Amino acid sequence: MEASGKRFIVYPSRKDVFPIYNFSDTHFGSRACAVDKLKDDIRKVHDDPNAFWVGGGDYAEHISFSDRRFDPECVAVEISISDMGKLGKILNQHVRDLFKPIAHKCLGLCLGNHEAKYELEKEQKDRHGWLCQELGVANLGYSALFDVVFVRSASVKCPKLITKKFPKDKDSRAEFRFFIHHGAGSAVTPGGKLNRLIQFMHAFQADVYMIGHVHDQKAQRLTSIGADSHCDKLVSRDKIGIISGSYLKTYAQGVTAYGEVKAYAPVPLGAAYVKINPGTREITAET
Repeated sequence: MEASGKRFIVYPSRKDVFPIYNFSDTHFGSRACAVDKLKDDIRKVHDDPNAFWVGGGDYAEHISFSDRRFDPECVAVEISISDMGKLGKILNQHVRDLFKPIAHKCLGLCLGNHEAKYELEKEQKDRHGWLCQELGVANLGYSALFDVVFVRSASVKCPKLITKKFPKDKDSRAEFRFFIHHGAGSAVTPGGKLNRLIQFMHAFQADVYMIGHVHDQKAQRLTSIGADSHCDKLVSRDKIGIISGSYLKTYAQGVTAYGEVKAYAPVPLGAAYVKINPGTREITAET
């Protein structure tokens, strides 16, 4: 697990609200990947000056010849026979090119079980690190805590992400702690998926929780009651968690992917996200 430090988002107006997406379980390389939907969502983040994002893992399918899950009919047309001899490299290059237009808005990349399994079995444990270096973003490992500090400053015209230096502006600051994990388990019911999210929310201290893996979009808000620093006034604290969705179609025309074989329910495609209002500290989830 990584304690991954602070990122600063400097912004001009107290009215600004910031959507922060979690791109998880994109599964590029599968014929069932909704590539057009993924590109549209990347374009949304690119075109919205207030939008930022985190990577939640399983960016590519990473299922090779030797994997028992391999099915040649499920391999994307972008992947050639010769590519299969260097699949990890080819997939990571595609993922890099997909996300490069919004790399400057990235808070970090988490590792997923598909990458982790491939890297371990193929003795290529540096592949995720390579992707992070290519995009110039923080490597969050399999799970991480990090802070996002919103700094309001009249000296900027458009929000910008600062990761390598501490901003001098001190007009107004609001800090939020994020917990991110690729996700785990094999729950298929809505209640089972939410229970996994709630377990993370009870186990780690944060304001925002983002997990993936179960290929669905869900949100949960939890409230705790405490007292102020003088312990003479009750105060409440909200925290919000999201299951971040997927771009892998459970059922796709002309493709029998493993989701169909296991009779999983269809799920909405796309990335869930939270909206943060630094001025009011209001956090909402969009799924």
